[in-house]
Amino acid sequence: MKKLYFVLLLLLPTLAQAQSKISASTTIWPELQISYGLGEEGLLFLRNSYRINTDSDFNDLKETGPLSSFERVELSLGYEHTLTEHWRGGALLRYAAEDYPKTLFYTLFLRHNGSIKGLYFNKQLLFEYVDQEEQDTFGRFRLSAELGKRLPLGSRFVTPSINYEAMLRSSLGKQYDGRPQERTIDRTRLRLSLNYELTEKLRINPYFMRQTDHYYVLIAPVYDEQGKLVEDGYTTKRNRITPVVGLELKYSFNRTPNTASFTY
Repeated sequence: MKKLYFVLLLLLPTLAQAQSKISASTTIWPELQISYGLGEEGLLFLRNSYRINTDSDFNDLKETGPLSSFERVELSLGYEHTLTEHWRGGALLRYAAEDYPKTLFYTLFLRHNGSIKGLYFNKQLLFEYVDQEEQDTFGRFRLSAELGKRLPLGSRFVTPSINYEAMLRSSLGKQYDGRPQERTIDRTRLRLSLNYELTEKLRINPYFMRQTDHYYVLIAPVYDEQGKLVEDGYTTKRNRITPVVGLELKYSFNRTPNTASFTY
């Protein structure tokens, strides 16, 4: 399992390279999370997250009112269960509201925690069924690996970490004529985090993330003034890179947080 994720971490950035890149405006992702321990092995959690674009033209969730300052708002409800010392699994229901479309995500995830050279090494496989407003449903597999270390800082703890995630879109076996060609890996995320435990129950986690969307674009043919074809059109790969600045505020009831958990 460890070797598989080392290959993932080392090779996917190379496989995801494209012939051209564009830069999107920076977005800000604040999030609030509450988790509640159920017995010795269960964990229920609620997350409320927001996306604010530094380019105000994209903040169009509503025309007026408080929501007009947001690009997207998400609400998530999930459950995690400790299966063994190293394995955890769970489910998540997520609702995302944008100007268009509104989306529901039905999610299952499986996590494995281990260690390497004094660092914790978490791996995760997540599958989500995506139901978008007035669009075809599809599936997405998300593979991620995270390295980090929980360090003492005075009487508290701070946990720096690095996480890499690759997302693979699936049409769930459906065939659509005329559907645009898609990249095998359609999105990747590289994230640097610093989780600070303010108290045993309250944590604050600022992070920086580089999100890259991978897709194909059609370059139109070029004609001269007489309408003669000068250059054929073609399809090429493109990467859209979005810098993300995030801040998560997390509170836990009835359970001490654990770096192996989905909610840490």
